[in-house]
Order: sequence, then structure tokens, then C-alpha cells
Amino acid sequence: MKQLFFTLTLLVNVLFPQSNVSSLDAWRNIFQTEEIVHYFNGVFNKIGVQVEETGESFTVDHIGDKIVLRREIEPDVDFIVPVKIQNIKNMIAHAEDGEISSNESWKIVNVLFTPMTRVTLTTPVLAVNWRRKLAGVEDLIHVYLLSPNQENASKHTLVYVKGQWLVINGLHGEPKRTYRMTADQALDYQRKVFAAMEIDSYWNWFKFAKWYKNWRKTCSVTHT
Repeated sequence: MKQLFFTLTLLVNVLFPQSNVSSLDAWRNIFQTEEIVHYFNGVFNKIGVQVEETGESFTVDHIGDKIVLRREIEPDVDFIVPVKIQNIKNMIAHAEDGEISSNESWKIVNVLFTPMTRVTLTTPVLAVNWRRKLAGVEDLIHVYLLSPNQENASKHTLVYVKGQWLVINGLHGEPKRTYRMTADQALDYQRKVFAAMEIDSYWNWFKFAKWYKNWRKTCSVTHT
């Protein structure tokens, strides 16, 4: 993830009171730990981040063995994630010890959950109706991202209509399938679908479809 921008200097007093550490250096140090680099491996190559309260933006680039932060959102990002200042504070808190607990993982995936879903569903292979049917993907789906204790969950609805997928926050309509997945299951799916998107060949999409049909048995139920 590539160099950070001037924006986070506004947050120094919030994130690091009584500290001389710049926000840029703080993010760089966090993202360069081996655990954090590995955690995001295969989830994306490059994402854009927008800070809602300030309107500031930057690019996060995963280049294999390290993450680089760059000022502004570059045109070739995989997707854009809107975040709040509190999300930034939480990310730093979750990552500052170089390890990510299951609860911290859920909170991180929670921020990326809906944007990642929207982007992957715009892939032509997943958006074309006959391919959707061939893969056995229903046209109205409820999705729960479960916290480790399963007492909390983020929820959204996937609706296929007029040749495109809509991803709507919250639960709507009568689903034909319901997913209840952990952060690990969500990351596993994202890595698989992102790898298929990167190669984008018929054979790899065939392998993904086969994997997907087995994977969904572990975290979903159908409704008649």
C-alpha cells in the first residue's frame, strides 16, 4: 500500500496526543509488519481510501512483500473504501502490536465487506445472467458477517436485477439463500474470487465456480 497523504496530519493530535510521531510514519510502520502484510495478501492489490469527515483520500498498494501508501486515489485501484476517522483510529489500534485477533479481524473486514462485494459482483463472469445461473448463484441473497462471538453481525442484501447486482445495506426481501460467514470465511472467498479476477480465464473461472459451490456449503443455507 503506497505513501500516505498530507490529510492525516490533521489527525495527529487525535490519534497521537503528546506524540511527535507523524500519522504518515505511524501508518507506514503499522503496514510494514510481517503479520499485517500477510493478512492482506491476496485480498486486493490496490485500494483507494476516502476519509468521510475530511474528504481526504489516498491509495493503499499491496506489492507482495510490503504495503505502500500514496497521496490521492490513483485511477487503477481495485475499489474505493469510505472510512471514518474512528475507522482509522481503530485500524491503528488493531494493528499496533503487529498481530490481529479474531475480533480485530472482524472489525477490519467489516469496513471492507460491502465495497469488496460490490466490486467482485461487477465482474462480467458473475454479472452475466446465464453464467450466474450456471454457477447456481441465486438472485436474492442475505449475507451476515458474524463477529467471533456471533452476537453481532454486519448485514447486506444481494439482488440481481436487469443484468446487474445491487448490494444494499441491511436485509430486504425474501432470500433464496442466506450466508452467515466469519471474517476468515469472507477473506477466503475474497482471495479466491480476486485471484480469478486477476487471471480472468475460462479455466480459472471454472475452477472458482467448483470451489465456490463447495465453500458455500460451509456457511450458507437455501430457502424454498
